[in-house]
Amino acid sequence: MFGGESKGVQIDESARLVFGKQVLLCLAVICVGVFAGYAYAPDNKALASIFELIKIGALPLVTLVISFYFPSNNGASK
Repeated sequence: MFGGESKGVQIDESARLVFGKQVLLCLAVICVGVFAGYAYAPDNKALASIFELIKIGALPLVTLVISFYFPSNNGASK
């Protein structure tokens, strides 16, 4: 419609790595803050719930981000 074949958004590898690092840093700061708050006040029910949410939900999300932005090169690029 706009006079050409669209190839989608092109993002270079360095920008992609910077974005991955920023996402991981943000998640790490949030996790450390929640862990420190839970260590300071373990009787707080709200903090205990957030701690469980981070432990169950955010940490597996970090592994997904790492595996997506930093893939292994086990013979894939020959």
